[in-house]
Amino acid sequence: MLCYFVWFNASAQQKKEVSNASARVKSSGAKKTVARKKPTTKYRSCLRTFLEMTDIPTGGVRTVHMEVGIFGFDYDQMIGNEDFMQVFSHEEIGVTVVNTYIRFLYDKLMRPNGLDVSFGFLAPATVNLGLILSRPDTVTEYVLRILMDNKDAEKLFFIPFNTGGHWLLLAINPIREIVYYLDSLGNDWTTYPDMKVLIDTVLQAFRAQRDIQTSRRGANSITWIKVACPQQRNQIDCGYFMLRFMRDTLALGRLKIPTDYFDEFKCAFYTKDQVDEIKEEWCQFMIKLNVCS
Repeated sequence: MLCYFVWFNASAQQKKEVSNASARVKSSGAKKTVARKKPTTKYRSCLRTFLEMTDIPTGGVRTVHMEVGIFGFDYDQMIGNEDFMQVFSHEEIGVTVVNTYIRFLYDKLMRPNGLDVSFGFLAPATVNLGLILSRPDTVTEYVLRILMDNKDAEKLFFIPFNTGGHWLLLAINPIREIVYYLDSLGNDWTTYPDMKVLIDTVLQAFRAQRDIQTSRRGANSITWIKVACPQQRNQIDCGYFMLRFMRDTLALGRLKIPTDYFDEFKCAFYTKDQVDEIKEEWCQFMIKLNVCS
């Protein structure tokens, strides 16, 4: 099939893209809009066809390699039928889809544009509410190790954070001690106090290990910023919104996230077409990696 031979290079498109902006939630002010090419379903259709010709629907699994530069450790991500069906059937996505889309962002947006020196990821399978509650020391050690490995340059780290039934995004600038909180349900960090305590503890340890002297007043200077990001309108889309938050930030290459979100992508909510773009990118990338072979 022709689609099998399509190679994806979206970095230029990512940088030029602007959102199909509409009014912010509870705002009547009109926003500028830019015509967008409507996404198709061709890569989802192709990938589904390839999938049906394998043993994956009957329990077979494949792997996607995750090199050390992505999460700070090297491993092979297992992927099975359930993961593909989440994308094909518009279900809530799990950590496998999230991780493999991060591999796409790393390969197609970060490395080709030199953004890996300014941005990083922390593994959602290691940093999540369940592990914070059950094994906080393990989470703390991992996050602190990644931050210390990058202690000499300002960098923004994305944490796709799962609360047990919801995805949100934390974006941490450890040098400036800023934590951006992006939640498509409109909650703030007080909803998850254990999460905030752990992140604050890590940033304080990071400061101490860098031997940065602060005043007593400055010791509590960690800044949490709730970003007025696009809001989901159902119970399913949180994962896709969280992925787009990372995609938008990388497309612009900015270390600072405005409190009212980026003007280029500002909208009350992501449309179905914008969510479908994430699915198409993921499916096209899976085809390129020849995952169904």
